[in-house]
Amino acid sequence: MALAIVRLFSSGGLQRDCMAIARRLIQRGHDVTIICTEAEIRPPDIKLILLPNKSLSNPDINRRFAYDLHRNASQAFDLIVGFNKIPHLDVLYCADPPIRKPATILDHLTPRIRKYRQLDLSCFGETSRTRILLLAERQLAQYSDAYQTERSRIEVLPPTIDKSRIITTADQTKARAAQRRALDLPDSCTVWLFIGRYPVNKGLDRIVSALGDFPEVRCLCVGFDPASVEHGSLARQAKRTGVANRLRLLGPMDNVPELMAASDLLVHPSRKDVTGTVILEAVANGLPVITTDACGYASHVIRAKAGLVVAEPFSDEAFRLALGESDSPGTRGHWRANALAYAAKEDLSSGLDRAAAAIEKAGLTKLAAS
Repeated sequence: MALAIVRLFSSGGLQRDCMAIARRLIQRGHDVTIICTEAEIRPPDIKLILLPNKSLSNPDINRRFAYDLHRNASQAFDLIVGFNKIPHLDVLYCADPPIRKPATILDHLTPRIRKYRQLDLSCFGETSRTRILLLAERQLAQYSDAYQTERSRIEVLPPTIDKSRIITTADQTKARAAQRRALDLPDSCTVWLFIGRYPVNKGLDRIVSALGDFPEVRCLCVGFDPASVEHGSLARQAKRTGVANRLRLLGPMDNVPELMAASDLLVHPSRKDVTGTVILEAVANGLPVITTDACGYASHVIRAKAGLVVAEPFSDEAFRLALGESDSPGTRGHWRANALAYAAKEDLSSGLDRAAAAIEKAGLTKLAAS
């Protein structure tokens, strides 16, 4: 079976999932081609087609890409699998929330919102036959409310955390000591860990605001270029509140599990996060979590009893209270035990395998019907 996996940009947060699903389908014996507008990485083992796109706005980029794909490539493949909401898809792997509903007359007239809703409807509308793979139950509720999409077309996948990013309890003990030595962190010091490619979206400013209430805490910040915040509002806020010397901006790092072992708490006060995979990575590694219920995977923290979830709309007071509760080593120890017990019994990593199986099934069903 010849499959096309289409994505506007072969980079960013979905790159891992896109490549991983492609390789799983190849292992199942299918001929897979990735089609995108540009690519940072060109894997030698996967076919790649580029459809350059000079449209200016994001919705127009999507629409032009869909047009070029349908005109140039769609007839060459048995199944078209998309990682962006565009017309003519057989299967959509959806990591985004729906575009917000127009709330005013101006919203209805705004071209950007109107175009995005048209793209949403091309996959979720009542006339669409696209099969949809969602990553979290929160998405299911959001899309069902927005478009009343038939439940039979939707599958909610299990989480997709990479087992290589989980280390054993024995290795955690060694990693904790080694990382704390390397980072010059005393054993007695309480360490928060923040991980995010986009620090403002993930709520780093909320952490900076709260850090002044916890003078013994150090915060390791991972995932973004420190230069991107050195002269911006976050840096000014940290200096103004007197906490700049307790923020360690480490940049993008490959040793996240070891940094989790060195830390006492993952603090993830995100403003918007369809899943928040880092939350589950923390749970699987026994690291307690403080997060917000804007994150799709926050429900796992609640079910695991592995930390606290701050309700939306976000409250600085509620966030500080949650951090205050986490300041007890006994409480964190209890959360850690709960996290490890939860990870041992729950399926936290089969999502990509399930996605490949669902895509294969959709392709075989389509071929049988043709």
